[in-house]
Amino acid sequence: MRQFVRATFLCAVFAAAANAQQPDSVRRKARADSIAKARQDSIALQRELEKALAQPTAAPAQAPVQGVGPTNPRLLPDVSAVGDLVGDLSPKGSTQEDRTRFGVREVELAFQAVVDPYFRGDFFLGLSDLEKVSIEQAFLTTTGIRDLEIRLGRYLMPFGKQNTTHRHDLHTVEYPWVIQRFLSPDALKGTGVYVSRVFAPFGFYEELQVTGVDRLGDAPADLRTVEPVNKNLSGLAFSARLRNYLDLTQSTNVELSASALTGRLEQPILVSSPFVNGGAFEPATTEVNAVGARQSLFGVDLTYRWRPLQQGLYRSFIFQTEVMHQVNQRNVLVPGCTSIALPPVQCSSTAFGGPGRDFTGAYAFARWQITTRGFLGARYDWVQDPLDPAGLGRNLTAGSGYLEWFPSEFSKLVAAYERYQSPGADGINRILLQASFALGPHKPHPF
Repeated sequence: MRQFVRATFLCAVFAAAANAQQPDSVRRKARADSIAKARQDSIALQRELEKALAQPTAAPAQAPVQGVGPTNPRLLPDVSAVGDLVGDLSPKGSTQEDRTRFGVREVELAFQAVVDPYFRGDFFLGLSDLEKVSIEQAFLTTTGIRDLEIRLGRYLMPFGKQNTTHRHDLHTVEYPWVIQRFLSPDALKGTGVYVSRVFAPFGFYEELQVTGVDRLGDAPADLRTVEPVNKNLSGLAFSARLRNYLDLTQSTNVELSASALTGRLEQPILVSSPFVNGGAFEPATTEVNAVGARQSLFGVDLTYRWRPLQQGLYRSFIFQTEVMHQVNQRNVLVPGCTSIALPPVQCSSTAFGGPGRDFTGAYAFARWQITTRGFLGARYDWVQDPLDPAGLGRNLTAGSGYLEWFPSEFSKLVAAYERYQSPGADGINRILLQASFALGPHKPHPF
């Protein structure tokens, strides 16, 4: 149809050009004939268009069915896997938990998808030789509430900056010592409700994160109380974090946050017997050997980032620091000898065996980008160690350096050296290697 219209138009143009070269009388007659013919052609074209529009449109042929399968690929979740390999070349033996020189520290499997217009689901499973299969995270997130996010399930507790990052995504091989001592060696998780609210009353980004979870950390296998520490609602664990993000210039920004966490933990009971070890207090070995005590944690974290606009691909700098203070309940009512199923002749008195003081710890970390894919980093750790064998909370200090290289956004290689001094022990030199790689659409972690 378009070709027919184009041809009619060209014929009219050529006819007009030819008539322009003829005398006036001939030209007037030819012009009248041309107008009449053009009118007839226009009427014919209009009839052709009406005829074409009146014809029904043929339905497209359906593609043959290739086999049984999902009719909508969008219903399939994003599946990814992350491998975290670690080598320990420390001169005095491996410092890893399983004492291996080379091992697969963890394989993380992720399943993530939109459930419906109202929720998104995320599952993270951890596979390791020590824990076999564990549920790292499994939560349901709301998607339809403006400026408000609610999660139900298990997640990384929003306390401080680095606890919300998976271990294989750290800029260092392991978490800072203050996190390992105060929270958990592989990050503190909780199962419950998470609520996040974004607002900007002062002209910069702020986010309030509040959680209520089943308990504070994992239940120790060797400590048993008369009743669960979370039997009452007051035994649940609660946390809050206020994030403040501010752009200083087009190249620099700063994040300053404050966190708080509180809950009840099982703490050991000490017993004294005149017939054992001269009446000295020792940990109870009976069925009930612990009592619930409250533990609270307060922290402040600061992150400074610099990335120039014109050199952002190969120049950047990050400085990060966190300070944490642990407060332990000490005036705990401890059950007597009869309550913990000890004959009076074997138990003259009981005492609280939990922490007898509060503790403070901190770290400072800096990372400088030296090439497009290469980074140099250093970290200093200082902790009043709650695991001090003497129970005095003496200082644990450590200094470490890191060389980090990213062949691509899906792989990372790290070489690290650390020297740390724990209470009552000689300094230990550690040489660590790490290789992490991701398969599939592994989504980035929170900024």
